[in-house]
Amino acid sequence: MRLPGLLCLAVLAASSFSEVQEEEITPDVSIAYKVLEVFPKGRRVLITCHALQVPPPITYSLCGTKNIKVAKKVVKTHKPASFSLNITLKSSPDLLTYFCRAASTSGAHVDSARLQMYWELWSKPVSELRANFALWDRGSGPRVEVSCQVSSGSPPITYSLVGKDGQVHLQQRPRPGEPANFSFLPSQTSDWFQCQAENNISVQHSALTLVPPGRDQKMQDCQGLWSAPSLPCCPTGAPTI
Repeated sequence: MRLPGLLCLAVLAASSFSEVQEEEITPDVSIAYKVLEVFPKGRRVLITCHALQVPPPITYSLCGTKNIKVAKKVVKTHKPASFSLNITLKSSPDLLTYFCRAASTSGAHVDSARLQMYWELWSKPVSELRANFALWDRGSGPRVEVSCQVSSGSPPITYSLVGKDGQVHLQQRPRPGEPANFSFLPSQTSDWFQCQAENNISVQHSALTLVPPGRDQKMQDCQGLWSAPSLPCCPTGAPTI
């Protein structure tokens, strides 16, 4: 009496096993590159495509933005296909994005992940970090406002407000070309702070700046009592420059 149920379970199990098997043999195409030669405004790179699970002969196509075919090569073995390209710095990262397409004789094809070579090839360290500290008092007590920005450097750039002891108090990652702006209440005692700018190439720090005490001190005590570089006060509500 239970045979139909058992048969149904057997069919389901076979179907599930078949799906698992299909997932396991899904072809995978790898893409990698290395720089062969460096020019002032360009690079010669070698892009390698490899599909181990696609039966040869394999037609490899190197495609760029909007699926435009850049180059094609037929490989009769399971060896990878390599493409040598001379590329120049573009205004848009999308123009330096490539992927590999591997096609079998049956016409079926599979694509690799996208390879973006923009920041990897033209990464620049952060440089000329500028930090502006200002103390405001609009009637409710003094408040420190800090602006940090580098003149050049490849994004993403992370800005941090760091104490003299190395502790990170605040952190921002603004859009490329925009400064990081921090605002905080001064403590009961004077403290040293500096800006830090960091990308995947380098780290740069501004000079340490002395921030005067807060509410328990008179604003005029801020002026002339700390060694340079120190933060002047603005009792009138206008920011210091």
